[in-house]
Amino acid sequence: MIEFRKITGDNIDEVIALEVGENQKDFVETTNLRSFADGHMLNADGIPATPIAIYADGVAVGFLMYIYDTMDHESFENEVFYGKKCYFIWHIMIDKSYQGKGYGKVAFDKMLKDIETMPYGGAKYVALFYRTSNVIAKSLYASFGFVDTGIIQENSMLAIKILDGKIVE
Repeated sequence: MIEFRKITGDNIDEVIALEVGENQKDFVETTNLRSFADGHMLNADGIPATPIAIYADGVAVGFLMYIYDTMDHESFENEVFYGKKCYFIWHIMIDKSYQGKGYGKVAFDKMLKDIETMPYGGAKYVALFYRTSNVIAKSLYASFGFVDTGIIQENSMLAIKILDGKIVE
């Protein structure tokens, strides 16, 4: 059973210790610690990132983080989603010891269900970047309705899913 837990002083060391396999290090842009730190520093709108520890049967097996943001990067200026509110999936990983057990897919589904409640406000999109060489991630995200945009930054593809629900234009 997968459960999400808030990251606190009691479990942060468990989350920081989680690692992907050596052959996957190129797929994860930063360490869990760096993502956690960035998430607390970089949101200028005052809405914090949502860092979450992923647990399976009481054991920390992964980490994810998303943020409520605006799709206003200059490279998106000619896109229909430019300037629109979105939930951006910043980081998701399952520790190398727990991969291949379905935890990533279940956690991703649970995260999307949480996002669809629009916890920080309405949005039309959920967005993420994944390494173009990561065919497993591409397949996973496509199975949840994410569509590649063709926008590639630093060997990572931007994929977007349109949300139903409370929309902010």
